[in-house]
Amino acid sequence: MELLTILLSGLLSVLSPGGAVVDLLIDNTVGSRLTAIEKSAIRIDNAPNYQIIKGKVERIRIASRGVELQPGFRIDTLELETDPIDLDIQNLARGNLSELRKSLRQPLQGAVRLVITEKDIDRALKLPAIQEQLQESLNDLIASRTGSSVLSYTLLEPQIKLLDRNRLGIEAKLRRSGTQSPAQTLDLKLEWGIKLVAGKKIQLVEPKGTIDERPISTRLLTGFTQGVSNRLDLGNLEATGIIARLLQLEINQQEIKLAVFARMETQKAVSSSQNR
Repeated sequence: MELLTILLSGLLSVLSPGGAVVDLLIDNTVGSRLTAIEKSAIRIDNAPNYQIIKGKVERIRIASRGVELQPGFRIDTLELETDPIDLDIQNLARGNLSELRKSLRQPLQGAVRLVITEKDIDRALKLPAIQEQLQESLNDLIASRTGSSVLSYTLLEPQIKLLDRNRLGIEAKLRRSGTQSPAQTLDLKLEWGIKLVAGKKIQLVEPKGTIDERPISTRLLTGFTQGVSNRLDLGNLEATGIIARLLQLEINQQEIKLAVFARMETQKAVSSSQNR
């Protein structure tokens, strides 16, 4: 039972939204250039037009299809609409979110709509950088649970399964490293419903799972899903000066549809809040 606990905890930690996959993609794409885009329409509203050279824009609207942020990481649909923007162009830095915040004269806010297909998610999971991060996270978690780095499992063939009625599945193989011949391999299948709470928290509900086709106890799965759900709270971002709310979260067998409102406070506002 302890072994099963370790394996499930590790897989949930590295594959859950807000886990290693999302962190890595954010780190790699903030400030980077698009590698490909199939179709895009951009509209910038401004009156008078000369305001744009002062860093002021009334609204930006972008509608894109087939956006590849880096080779192997593709978003099927990306639509963005901002509220008025006012930033210091002379000191504009795009290296990361912290640097961008320093350029803001007023909060930056807007809405984003994303559509991500199952095929594109599986392609992203095969990226060497993500595979490496997944494996490192799993190893670290196993070591922290056992107090030893001797017990080791290799994560193989992780796949996301999109299901109807807002359900999400994960399938993977876990191969025990060591002197055993042949090496022990476990087939793991997990499935949850996805529930949106108050626009800022994602809850995993009604869990199901098997390991080598044997059912995993509901009590064990429920404990893990509650732990993961506690991490999927967008309210945790507010301490960093970012307010985000999920307006839409829909899953079917082909794709995930997301709509998010986000607001980034200025550096001055964040500093004042932290000094209170």
